[in-house]
Amino acid sequence: MTHQRPYDSGTVLVMVGTKRGLFILSSHDREKWEISNPILKGHRIFHAILDQRAGNRLFAADNGDFFGSFLRYSDDFGQTWQEPERGIQFAEDIGDKLKNIWVIEPGRVDDAGTVYAGVDPASLWVSTDNGKTWEINEGLASHPTRERWEPGAGGLCLHTIIPDPTNAARMWVGISAVGCVRTDDGGRSWVFANKNTRAGFLPTEYPEFGQCIHRLVQHPTEPEVLYQQNHCGIYKSTNGGEDWIDIQHDLPSEFGFPIALDAHHPNTVYVVVEDPMARHNVGKEFSVYRTQDGGERWEPMTNGLPEGNGVLLGVLRHGMCTDTIDPCGVYVGTNTGQLFASRDRGDSWQMIADFLPPIYSVEATVLV
Repeated sequence: MTHQRPYDSGTVLVMVGTKRGLFILSSHDREKWEISNPILKGHRIFHAILDQRAGNRLFAADNGDFFGSFLRYSDDFGQTWQEPERGIQFAEDIGDKLKNIWVIEPGRVDDAGTVYAGVDPASLWVSTDNGKTWEINEGLASHPTRERWEPGAGGLCLHTIIPDPTNAARMWVGISAVGCVRTDDGGRSWVFANKNTRAGFLPTEYPEFGQCIHRLVQHPTEPEVLYQQNHCGIYKSTNGGEDWIDIQHDLPSEFGFPIALDAHHPNTVYVVVEDPMARHNVGKEFSVYRTQDGGERWEPMTNGLPEGNGVLLGVLRHGMCTDTIDPCGVYVGTNTGQLFASRDRGDSWQMIADFLPPIYSVEATVLV
């Protein structure tokens, strides 16, 4: 059965994964937005992303409260869904049990069939047939230190996957609370990439592993440059993660979850930092912080964002993203159900959705 495509080319779509379903917001001008009915209504959608490399395949990480976790995909923007022929499931003799699927990441542009997924307990899963069948990456699963990996507050979750677009053998993953881990041989072996990132909650402040990395992004034109939002600061690497530089500087907190880049101005980085105990905005004003010089100076971008005694908003690790238009759009979803958008690189903001369930993830794409 064929379905008529509901969106025109050039439409900006924002996929919003929430505690009670998936929502798709659409706009032609990034000023006026339409919001879909809830898709996969009532399900906990940790992450959803549209892969346009070979059509329009929408992937969703569906973590049910009672019936388990499932990776689903749709070729008609969520009207109908399919499940893999062989999904993400640990072998019975391993002893691990799938708890949550955290992230789905399309592979490189020139490898349209490959898709990755990160789960709890921390493992990397790979599909080479566009999501129909899945296999665990044995190199990471059998890492010699694995028995000593400890979970963060959200579990032992592999939440970030970055396939290097310039080097098919290299990839980074972020695991809480293990840190940044890199492969240079296509996933056969993995090394820690945590030098100079702190773990202030451990007896050894700078361990080889054990850092609670919250989110990781790669510079779009300089592949050696990475940025991460960590439990203990904001960091930049200029050598593929061999070591890291603390770029927190004048930010009011070292704690936060999301981080995003402006693809057209890649020294422009966005973060949201929070009170580390209360897990909401520092002070009375909800702020998105922006640097335009790679982390030397940060400025709060607050025009159009709420302030007041009752403003206590938190943003989860996948709750902020940018689009690929210039000037870039920035999208921030809160754990209290507000979705804010800027179409001018963060200079001004509007709330484009309210009264949503708690937002887990926000992913923007421009339809080709």
